Amino acid sequence: MGNQLFHLVAGAKGAYTGAVNSNAAMSPDGAPARSGPAALPRDVAAAGEELPLAIAAWTLAEPATAADLFAAWLATAGADGVPTPACCPVVCQLAERVAAVQPEPAAWVARHLPALARCLRGEFERYDPDGTGLPRWPSAAKALFPAEFAPGRVTADLAVLLSNEAAAFDRLAGDRAELERTLDEAEGEQRELDGWLKDAFWNPESSAFDREEADGATAPDVSPAGLFPLVWGGLTEEMAVELRLRAASLDPAKWPARAWTLFFALLLKTPHGTAVARMRRAGLPADASPPVRAAWDVLVQGADAARATYLAAIPRSARWVDAHGRVFARAAAAAGAVLLTFLLVRGCVQREKPGLETAGDLEHRARIACGEGDHARAAAFYAKAARRGAAAYFRYRQAGEWMHLEHYAEAEAAYREILARAPAEPNARLNLALAVLRQGRRAEARELYRAFADDPAAAATPELAARARLAAELLARQAALDGE
Repeated sequence: MGNQLFHLVAGAKGAYTGAVNSNAAMSPDGAPARSGPAALPRDVAAAGEELPLAIAAWTLAEPATAADLFAAWLATAGADGVPTPACCPVVCQLAERVAAVQPEPAAWVARHLPALARCLRGEFERYDPDGTGLPRWPSAAKALFPAEFAPGRVTADLAVLLSNEAAAFDRLAGDRAELERTLDEAEGEQRELDGWLKDAFWNPESSAFDREEADGATAPDVSPAGLFPLVWGGLTEEMAVELRLRAASLDPAKWPARAWTLFFALLLKTPHGTAVARMRRAGLPADASPPVRAAWDVLVQGADAARATYLAAIPRSARWVDAHGRVFARAAAAAGAVLLTFLLVRGCVQREKPGLETAGDLEHRARIACGEGDHARAAAFYAKAARRGAAAYFRYRQAGEWMHLEHYAEAEAAYREILARAPAEPNARLNLALAVLRQGRRAEARELYRAFADDPAAAATPELAARARLAAELLARQAALDGE
């Protein structure tokens, strides 16, 4: 798995032929304007916000230039680890592609891993500063789909990019001991993001990913942002089938040119050949800038070679079905017109409902799952219930399920979130100390227990205070025995 992308992108080395597609820009005299590699920016300043697209295109057209441009981009990172321009979180994903076409991929990766580790941590801080596990675009200007941005809104496109970033870094870093902490953090972030996407945001009723508003209301996301999970590494077969059906109507007029081209670049390493072919036929959005147009030309011309090695690993029967997907789609459209109308009407009705299950129903299902020992499923139900109301209570219950699963870092984050709103909540304080202790931070846990036991407010819960005092004493004795 770790070398799969290396082989995939390596097949694209030197694949670009210099041809200009039918969407090429025209000069005032009617002749084709400069496009392809000749129009691609070669430095960070010239590329600006289109830098990720330029790097992806140079990876196919001129690997050495891609490496230089990527290194220059990483070098702009500040103390927060985020390079300038920040663009969107695709740094580690691009690093995989650039590394794959270098003469010595392993040496190239080793040289840049420390900077990539800082960058990955910076990305999670930038898009999830509160540590809620639900990343948000900071502004419309920074969002991949500015028209879909709203303060506090959570969309699946950002969660997908961050999950893919964590997975890409994991493949790049391998089992390097010096990056163990970052690898653990990346694994935890990816696990939480994938859990949200699969259990909380995928809506099987509407066969779409939901988006969540600032007030907690959810609705199926039928915008381009809701289609972006087609490039997600954790996509299930059920999700892939439904999203590929929607991809049959991909329309560049509804997409920002930057997002359209990035989506195409990321699709090149997926099995969704029908979507790739559809985008090539559809061409570019009308608002494409010259750098975006140049990147698009290179990516389109190199697409077949870029996918050759990957496609060879797909069974012939699967490739045949993918190649004849349009025929099946036409037949299904003709035979299911009435059914489609029904589903559309039903989807419109469902969009207006806050949810099919109440918070009480979800809590009941969570308790059953907990009783059956399926704590992961119980945690997912509590997450959904928290979006219906009483967020602090259900977040506390979810943290308890994470403790059963030994996901102590996630539980700690939940307890701290609860205490930020209700600092005197005794059970959350006691459980926070336990979560910290289970992560091996004994001194910090001892102080948490002691602070709780010595708090005058603890008199209202004498049993918990006694338990905390005993725990603090036992930890102090253990520390003395260990010579700490």
